[in-house]
Amino acid sequence: MLDERGSALLEKINGICCGSGFKIFEEEDLLSSFSGGLQQEELKSLLCDLEEKRYIEIRYAEDGVYCLRPLPEGKLYFEALRRQRREGVRRRTDAFFLSALGGFLGSLAGAFLVWLIFFLAGRV
Repeated sequence: MLDERGSALLEKINGICCGSGFKIFEEEDLLSSFSGGLQQEELKSLLCDLEEKRYIEIRYAEDGVYCLRPLPEGKLYFEALRRQRREGVRRRTDAFFLSALGGFLGSLAGAFLVWLIFFLAGRV
């Protein structure tokens, strides 16, 4: 998994590169995706990290201009992340409904037991 900054950078690259071809990025465009002040060295480090993890391919990086393209693993990263989030929501929804059903059945069983005790106590 990527950290927050690496994920934001990969999302920016995937958003601009619609196809599988290389695109030219200005350094300012890539730095604009970060609200905090990211330095040039940190950007290069993040790009190298993404390249090592096979999320992007760097053709060249010179004087604040980068030629990049996302690789299939980089595009699949967000699909896997989305799938994990959906799975988490589904689990919480299932847990909620099962808890509600358990509460309802428990209260129904309790009411039945109270009725049964009063019924048996009234007959004796």
